[in-house]
Amino acid sequence: MSLFSRLFKRSQLSVPLSCPRCLGKGHVDADDIIRLKQQGKWTTGTCAYCKGSGAVDEEMLSKVPVDATYLTTNLSELEREAVVNIPQRDGCPVSELNRLRTEEAFLTLLDFFGKENTQHRRVLIPHFSDFPIAYNGTEQAAYETLKIVAAQMEVPIDKIILGYYDDRVREVSTGSPFGRRIFLQSEKDDKYPGGLYWGRTEDGKYEIWLNRVNLSEPEGLVATLAHEIAHIKLLGENRIAVNNEPLTDLTTIFFGLGIFNANVAFQTFKTFDSHGWRSKGYLSQTQWGYSLALFAYVREEESPKWIDYLTPNVKSDFLQGQKFILNNQDIVFQNADL
Repeated sequence: MSLFSRLFKRSQLSVPLSCPRCLGKGHVDADDIIRLKQQGKWTTGTCAYCKGSGAVDEEMLSKVPVDATYLTTNLSELEREAVVNIPQRDGCPVSELNRLRTEEAFLTLLDFFGKENTQHRRVLIPHFSDFPIAYNGTEQAAYETLKIVAAQMEVPIDKIILGYYDDRVREVSTGSPFGRRIFLQSEKDDKYPGGLYWGRTEDGKYEIWLNRVNLSEPEGLVATLAHEIAHIKLLGENRIAVNNEPLTDLTTIFFGLGIFNANVAFQTFKTFDSHGWRSKGYLSQTQWGYSLALFAYVREEESPKWIDYLTPNVKSDFLQGQKFILNNQDIVFQNADL
């Protein structure tokens, strides 16, 4: 190679540029977070965009937006690679980062609850055959539903205390002489929360509360109860020490109740004077579709009858996810021994 060619080649190399996320400092401060509108999502610390160097190349700028929410310092090298170089694989309904995290969570839950149990557990559907209850908006109907959901999730009904609260309640006293209160946190776009897991009482029972607004929505009622009992399976039975809401949502799938939570994840509504959509839970519609496809894959189900009870959008994501999984078995679960 001639000297001219070498000089020309060198001139084509990317010239490091000052990092637009941290403005060349190497760390993200409060002003950066406000400037990039990531309040509540990021904390101050080493800049993940430039890995603390203060400089990036043009290729990085062309691949990843400066305010990419999920490009943070707690990513593994595999996850960072997914964000930077493989935003989303062809045919997959979720981003590559979501795929990796969903599959990792799935493996964790398989370890918790067992592959064989997961393969043979009955899947419940929104039908009178599985929920032979007259849904008339009463607390009795909710309690009868609780008995079915608790049995399905292998928690003795006599170990659960079910309470109710009105949707206007935004804070609850703990009874502490110091006046401590628990503030109820809404789920995503919901104006009011659907349920609350309190933990164990002094006599060893698990206490969950249900928003009365669920009494008139059978599918939402089942989904909320399944989510709160999933807290019992994870936190109450000491499988995890720190609450993890997405993992809690996924747990409902392993106990054959994922249809309900998936279906209420995204719903449209229409009244005489308005229309729109609302979402519930901590997973997106596409994440539910892909997660249920993983569930069918683990159970070796090619055309499970239960998918006919999914909403059209979730079913579409399921079928797309299933096709992706079957065509990419070499990368799904990162070659874990299933």
